[in-house]
Amino acid sequence: MHLPAVTITLALLSLYIAKVNWKEPSNEALNALQFAAKSHETVLLMSLGDILLYRISYGLDRQDIGVPLGFLPSSFYLAAPFRYLVSRQLWVPTFKSSKNTKHQWATGAMIVSISILCIAASPLSAIAMIPRLGWWKNDDFDAFADDGGSPLAKWLPHIEYRTVLGSESIPLPGVQSLVDPIKAFLRAGVDVDLHTNFEQMEFSNISYSNYDEGPQSVSLAQENEITYATCPLSIVATLLRVAVNRGAQAFPGPWLTTCKQQIQGHGDGTAWKQPLLAVKCQYGLPDSHFFNFSSVLLNETLTLDGDKDLAGVDLHNLTRGDHRFLNLRANKNWPVSADILFGSSENKFTLCLVFARWSAADTWIELPRSFQTWSNFEEPIVQSISNRSSDFIHLEDKWMDGIATFSHKSFFDSMAEICEAAPSFVPRCYEHALALHITDGLAQTGNVFLSPGYKPQTEQSNDSTKQEDAILFIRYYYTYAYRFESSRGIPLAFTFLLLHVLMVLIHLVKIIQSKDPWQGSDWDNFGDMLVLALASKPPDGTNDLAQQSSKSELWRKTVTVGCEGDEGHFQIRLKEQKGYQRTRQQEEESGGDFS
Repeated sequence: MHLPAVTITLALLSLYIAKVNWKEPSNEALNALQFAAKSHETVLLMSLGDILLYRISYGLDRQDIGVPLGFLPSSFYLAAPFRYLVSRQLWVPTFKSSKNTKHQWATGAMIVSISILCIAASPLSAIAMIPRLGWWKNDDFDAFADDGGSPLAKWLPHIEYRTVLGSESIPLPGVQSLVDPIKAFLRAGVDVDLHTNFEQMEFSNISYSNYDEGPQSVSLAQENEITYATCPLSIVATLLRVAVNRGAQAFPGPWLTTCKQQIQGHGDGTAWKQPLLAVKCQYGLPDSHFFNFSSVLLNETLTLDGDKDLAGVDLHNLTRGDHRFLNLRANKNWPVSADILFGSSENKFTLCLVFARWSAADTWIELPRSFQTWSNFEEPIVQSISNRSSDFIHLEDKWMDGIATFSHKSFFDSMAEICEAAPSFVPRCYEHALALHITDGLAQTGNVFLSPGYKPQTEQSNDSTKQEDAILFIRYYYTYAYRFESSRGIPLAFTFLLLHVLMVLIHLVKIIQSKDPWQGSDWDNFGDMLVLALASKPPDGTNDLAQQSSKSELWRKTVTVGCEGDEGHFQIRLKEQKGYQRTRQQEEESGGDFS
């Protein structure tokens, strides 16, 4: 009776403990689980009914205990117990004061708890039975296992996220900087259509790098006439591109690989930080050189006095393609990372403000969707940029000039030539170009791959003075799986299901400890109980059951089962009486024989 329900519950529990994945189940298989859940519900009801019926039968058999009349039908309501739960049949005898009050309270509590389990059996079985579709972690994944390919770096020098970048922080020149990719990359950034009419910020990925040989992707977005940009650290993106294909050849569905930083090799790993930029460029009004910045990032105005900039340099010398750093952070106390003033051949000026900070973000590559890196920030982007925290970056003039200086031409000169060629889009062109280039430069932080003769470090250095961080790769598969963490309802479901298992164990212990282990009774179903009732005499005072007070008195009465007469017929009888006594007039009126 109890074995099927307990076996199914424990089998489901083992699936969740083992974290079993189910790759590409068919619709027929998922439909079959619906029927399996219904079967589980059925055997649960049978088991719970058996436990409750044993409790009722135990009280009926014990002449010194008995069972209130209101409890007798409880086990036959379990398929739809709600009506019984709100009836007087249950609550009147439960709170009746008698010498067996403790037993009645315990029986009433058992009826309520079993009824609640029966109500919840259907959804609980389905919740536990059906696996969830989602991204599930593979605990067996090891990106550093030898697969015959190139070794993958496991340790890196500790990355310091500097917030003041000067000449000493200029990234080393890469292979790309030896050629002239600036115009092609700028056109890729300038011509991209960044959506501006949307409620949620959307990023467009653009391949751009002056340092990496791989397809480094910078994400651009435009909102409220401000250009936002971000990309993972170059070294993180490179490591992900190497690790993403390891150990996934046999998996048929999508998978993703994420990378975390373990400070000195300890902990569960933390998200890497990456640069997050906002660039706002503004035309100066002719002749007056007046700039008005009104946005969520800054609400300030600037007027250049006369024909001089803030450093006293003649603005007439600032021709098309030339630039100046006004250093508004120091001169005007503006909360900006950097600023740059561009001239034009028409005595017009464009002033660009840069806001940059380090922001923690989860980074991953999802295949076969795309080989690009994706990021998810821990806080909203605009709020993160607006927050002048300790991660806000100050870009010194020497660093800005350093990332723009090439052997053949200045980046800023090339940018000005391209942007001034499209005067109707000059501010946006400057924003896109600066966002791409500065983000790419910041992303080279900690990029040891640019160091001459670098070899991947697979073991921790023996030098205790070196600060090193371990790299943690985590693999997720998109599949059906049994996981406790997939829903709050699953631990709740197993709490109730295991409560049933506990009740079964207690029930079996009670049976084993009993002097006469219960093997069933002659009234273990509704039909037998009805026959037993018909063979019994009703108690005195039940001739006016239309009144609720009479019914309440009846449900309080305690009954037992005993033999009546020489023939040994079992009858329900009141504990206070020697059987149900009926008057001769009642027997004649009914014409029945209850003996």
